[in-house]
Amino acid sequence: MWQDYAITLIIYMFVIVTIPQVIDVLKKKTRLNLLTAGPTAFGNYLMAMVFGSLGLWISVTSSLLIATLWLIIFIGSWRK
Repeated sequence: MWQDYAITLIIYMFVIVTIPQVIDVLKKKTRLNLLTAGPTAFGNYLMAMVFGSLGLWISVTSSLLIATLWLIIFIGSWRK
């Protein structure tokens, strides 16, 4: 399905722009609001389940990746 590739491409663009934020949080240079990072991570994990139910397996993997990055941001922001 072309939708699988389109969703994956968009999510990978989000991954690329999220990586600098992850690095800053891990280096304890900054922290994000927990009410932003937590629901974003949770929502992306839910989206991975939805994509799986639709058979969009490439989108599942990219959604799990962005969700995990947001979870890292959440944990890093909580620790600071």
